[in-house]
Amino acid sequence: MNLRSEQAGTTWTPLKNFLLRFGFLYWVFYIFPYGFEYLNWLTPDDISPWTGITQWFGETFLGWTFDPERLRKGFDTKYDFARFILIAALSFILTIIWLFVDARRRWHYSPKLNSLLRTILRYHVGFTLFLYGIAKVYLYQFGYMGLDRMDNAVGNNSPMGFLWLFMSYSPTYNIGTGLIEMIGGVLLLFRRTTLLGGIVCFVAMANVVLIDIAYDVTVKMFAIHLTLMVMVLLLDDAKRLFNVLLFNRATSPHRELPLINNPKYRIPGYVVKTLLIGYILIATLQFSGGIRDTRISNRENAVLHNKYVVDQFVINQDTLPPLKGDANRWDEMMVGSSYSPTRMSVKDMTGRSRFYVYEADTVNKTFVFYSRRDSTDRYEMRYSQPSEEQFIMDGIHKTDTLHIEMKIFSREDYGLGSGKINWVRDL
Repeated sequence: MNLRSEQAGTTWTPLKNFLLRFGFLYWVFYIFPYGFEYLNWLTPDDISPWTGITQWFGETFLGWTFDPERLRKGFDTKYDFARFILIAALSFILTIIWLFVDARRRWHYSPKLNSLLRTILRYHVGFTLFLYGIAKVYLYQFGYMGLDRMDNAVGNNSPMGFLWLFMSYSPTYNIGTGLIEMIGGVLLLFRRTTLLGGIVCFVAMANVVLIDIAYDVTVKMFAIHLTLMVMVLLLDDAKRLFNVLLFNRATSPHRELPLINNPKYRIPGYVVKTLLIGYILIATLQFSGGIRDTRISNRENAVLHNKYVVDQFVINQDTLPPLKGDANRWDEMMVGSSYSPTRMSVKDMTGRSRFYVYEADTVNKTFVFYSRRDSTDRYEMRYSQPSEEQFIMDGIHKTDTLHIEMKIFSREDYGLGSGKINWVRDL
C-alpha cells in the first residue's frame, strides 16, 4: 500500500481523519477476538489479551468488582461495559498519537485506510449475519417449542424467555428472518453489492435491536454494535441515498474502492478471497448442520414426551391424597424439554419442580431417571399404558416402593400444539 497515495477529489478534514482512525481502532479492538463466532474452531479466551486488563481497568477506574469465574463475556455484563469503555479510551489516545505521527511524516492514506476498515466490517458483519441467519433457518437458535414451554404460565417467563417462547413456535417466521440475514450477509461480502447488502442488513438488525431492547435480551450491546457497523458501511452512500429517496435528485454512481489496486496482485487476491469466503461459509453450514441433525435425531429418538398429571400416588402401599403443600406426593411429571429431549421434571404438591435425566426402554417398558446433583435421587420404574390417556408406573426410589397412575397430555391437547397455518379459517 502506498502510504502517500490520496484519492483524487477527496477532501479529508481533520475531524474526518480523526473519526476514521478512531473508528478503525475501536472496531478492530471490539472484534478481536470475541467477534470471531463464525470461526467455530476458535476459543476466543485462548488468544484474548483483554481479560486481565479489562478487570484491572474496571476495578481501578470504574470501581467495579469482578468474579473471575463468572465474567459471562458478551452478555451485557459489567465486564463487557468495562471493555467498551476501555477500548474507546485506548482508541482515543492512540488516535491522537497516530495523527501526530502522520502530521510529522506527512503521510496521506485515508482513502486506503477507509477501504481497509470497510473491508474488515463487510466481512465481519457478513459472516456474523450468515451464522445467525443459518441458526434460524436450521431452527436451533431458539430451540423447539416443547410441552414444558407450552405448559409454563406466561407470567413465569422472563422477558427474554417470553421472546424465546414466541420465536420457538413458528418455523416459518424463523426461516424467513434467517434467510433475510443470510442474504444480507452474503451481499456484504462483495464490493458491488455492499450498498444493497447494507440496506438489507440494516433493516434486519434494526428489528433485532428493537426486539432485544424491548424484551431485555442479554446481547443488546452485541446487536447494537453490529447495527452501528452496518451504518458505517452505509455512510459512504448516505448522500446518494438521501438525494434519491428524500430529495428526488439525480446522483452520481459510486464505486467501492478495492483494497488492492495493483493488477499483478488482483488474481491472487481473488483466489484468497474465494478460499476464505468458501471455507467460512461451508464450515458454518457444516457446523450448523451438525447441530440441527443432532437435535432432530434426539427429538425423533425421544420417547414418552408428554405431560403426565398424577391421579393416584401410592408410596409403600399408602395412597397419598392430593393435598396442597405435600412434598412427598407428585402433582405432575413432564418428560422432555425444548432444548434437551433427555431431560424431565417432577412437580410435587408444593409446586416445587425437581429436574432429572431419563432413559427409557420401550421394548422392556422400563423408565429410569436420576439427578445429576444427587446420586441417591434415582428412580427405577416399569411402566404400562393401558390406554391412550392412561400411564402407570411401578418401581423403587431409594427404599420406597411406588405405584403411580397418571393421565397423559400430549401436544395436541394444547392450543399451540397444531402449528398449522389456516388460510381459510371457517372451512
